[in-house]
Amino acid sequence: MLGFRARLFVGFILSLLLISCGNQDRRAGAVSTSSSGSEQGIVDALGRTVQLHGPVERVVTIAPGATEIVVAAGGLHKLVGVSNVDSSPAAVLELPSFSVLPMDFESILALEPDLVLASSQVNDPKHARVFESLGIDVFYLDGSDWEAVFESIKVAGDLLSTREVAEATRDSLSNQISELKSITSAVTMRPRSVFLISEVTSYSFGEGSYVIDLFDWAGLDLASSEIGTPSPKLSDEWMLVEDPTYIFGTFGDDFDPSLLIKHHPTWKNLKAIQSENVFSIPHDLILRPGPGNVQASYIMAQKAHSDLFQQVGN
Repeated sequence: MLGFRARLFVGFILSLLLISCGNQDRRAGAVSTSSSGSEQGIVDALGRTVQLHGPVERVVTIAPGATEIVVAAGGLHKLVGVSNVDSSPAAVLELPSFSVLPMDFESILALEPDLVLASSQVNDPKHARVFESLGIDVFYLDGSDWEAVFESIKVAGDLLSTREVAEATRDSLSNQISELKSITSAVTMRPRSVFLISEVTSYSFGEGSYVIDLFDWAGLDLASSEIGTPSPKLSDEWMLVEDPTYIFGTFGDDFDPSLLIKHHPTWKNLKAIQSENVFSIPHDLILRPGPGNVQASYIMAQKAHSDLFQQVGN
């Protein structure tokens, strides 16, 4: 069963998936840095050049993924406010929070931020103009795939003047990913797998999603990666044709796999159901692009390839 914050966040994600159905052709621009006189100009994921007019000491994030990027880059001490769907790390629960759906601009303005950090994956690009009209700098971080997440940690370090911590985090994550890929490289036939955001409505991740990288590291074949949209809704018929070996999802710690059959009776003969290969992944680790994705990938790999990890342990 998901806790209150978890249910709120999953609901937030599902709402964004519904909204994004009409916006799936929008792609984030590349993030790079340049200089303009005495001011720093950095191009964000929407292709906007953001000029910083001084040191950034007060930061507000309007997406959980942006919060995790800030923390990974060493900027936790600069956070003064987060969204009401943030839950990780635990320290951010002590910070002032505000609604992001709809966006509570008044509460954000009251926090007097030097910079608002958003996610190009979940935040409305039109909000950039609203923040600009309020005299608040806003920067959209890119989380379209893991390479973009990796770059966003570096960019956040540059924005917040915490480059040394950001680089150390990048090195650590890179080493963890390399170690996992080394283990799963022994997989000769990658099991066909599916990820479900909810056991009720079968939203998943498709082409162009950062989640594809996670399954790749874990030595798994994400079946929905071949669907030409980042956030497909999987039909019962599609599931029967694919007949996945593993089903992963954000179902909660005490999830009962029989609930899948309750909501999708035709799935009862799927290989994953028959073999009891249905596993829940903590939503904080996978429903947003960020450092937690590495742990999510490890969890999935250990569930699917426990023999390989036993060999490493020996």
